[in-house]
Amino acid sequence: MSVIASVGLSSGINYDQLITNLMNIQRQPLYRLQNRQADYNDKISVYNELSSKLSAFKTAADNLKSASNFYAKTSSVSDTNVIDATVSNSAAAGNYSISITSLASEEKEVHSGLASSTTVVNDSGADQYFQYTYAGTQRTITVADGTTLEGIRDLINNDSGNPGVTATILFDGSSYRLVLTGDDTGSTNTITIDSGTTIDGVNTTADLTSTAFTETKTAADASFSVDGVSMTRSSNTVTDAMTGVTLTLKGTGSATLSVTNDISTISQNIQSFVDAYNDIVSYVSTNSAYDATTRTGEPLFGESTARNILNRLSNIIVSRVAGLPEDLRALSQIGVSTNRDGTLSLDTSTLSSKLSTSLGDVENLFTDSAAGIAVQIYDYIDNATDSIDGTITIRINGLETLVDDIADDVTELEAKLSRAEERLRRQFAALEALLSGMTAQSTFLSNLTNVLNQ
Repeated sequence: MSVIASVGLSSGINYDQLITNLMNIQRQPLYRLQNRQADYNDKISVYNELSSKLSAFKTAADNLKSASNFYAKTSSVSDTNVIDATVSNSAAAGNYSISITSLASEEKEVHSGLASSTTVVNDSGADQYFQYTYAGTQRTITVADGTTLEGIRDLINNDSGNPGVTATILFDGSSYRLVLTGDDTGSTNTITIDSGTTIDGVNTTADLTSTAFTETKTAADASFSVDGVSMTRSSNTVTDAMTGVTLTLKGTGSATLSVTNDISTISQNIQSFVDAYNDIVSYVSTNSAYDATTRTGEPLFGESTARNILNRLSNIIVSRVAGLPEDLRALSQIGVSTNRDGTLSLDTSTLSSKLSTSLGDVENLFTDSAAGIAVQIYDYIDNATDSIDGTITIRINGLETLVDDIADDVTELEAKLSRAEERLRRQFAALEALLSGMTAQSTFLSNLTNVLNQ
């Protein structure tokens, strides 16, 4: 028997409210478990965000930890009609004399022309063939009876095995000419019309044999020199002549390429390094706060893992690099100072002066293989955030285990509470039934007494 009504008909007791109050008392351990679980999940979320900020700091350190990364470069050319150039950090600073004798070019084969772009090139009553070779690859195009000049253009362009030839039609004012153009420059990318071509001017076909085409542009390599060293390349975009330099050859003639250290970018990279560190310090500080009034702490309050990470980073930041000049062994000597809250400030004037007068020593401060500041930061974060056994990963895994254990405890406790609530309902139902019976018996006895008294 169970309690059907929220208020007992015989007793007048509000059983639902009574049971709710009793169960709230019994659920206190459950609420404590759920609060602990929420706290652990908050810690996991904060550690994941901290890991992301550490990765950003690692990237900033990576931009400074090696000479090839540290030395940002910029370039200029004396004549942009001759060359353009882009440079990476690995380019060597200096001035380079570049002379271009000839540019790389693609091949063009132009047909002698037909009366119209819709002129039928095959009216033989049977399939014919157009055969050509490009860059050593031969293609044979089947040309159906009734195919026009436009049709053979489309057959060439839409051929799934096209090795790199684009067909167009050129109108010179009197004739429509089929033009075959190689897609790539270089002396090996030649076009030939081959003997397998049966559209040869007989049997009511147009003449598309080799004799009807004129080579108007020859496939050729670029010819140029860098500081007097002669070179050839198949493309006008040259990536391998000079380390870290991409040359775009634009016209014949001579020009000077100047590659210089990009002080502005180097300064910005150091500022980004400082900003990334400050982001970590501020984040850990905010999430480690404790409110004495409410006696509650933020997710990282009391967390030794976060505290140890920040302490290690701070120790690296203020460390000195042995073997460097006395005035350039610490970040403080290039304008990086530590504030009272642990964040850093960068004096850009001091940094600019050091970069202008002692660039190599500033680079060594960050890149020294044994104790360079950027090297140490990069290596430490790489270990701290490693996905297998890094410091943060270990802490997150430990917290996730605690969350899973609590989830099991919550499931078990909820089952116990459900059974306890059901017991209460059965007990109160039995009580209500007893009270109902006693009320009925009392009413019967009262009525019987009244009858006897009459």
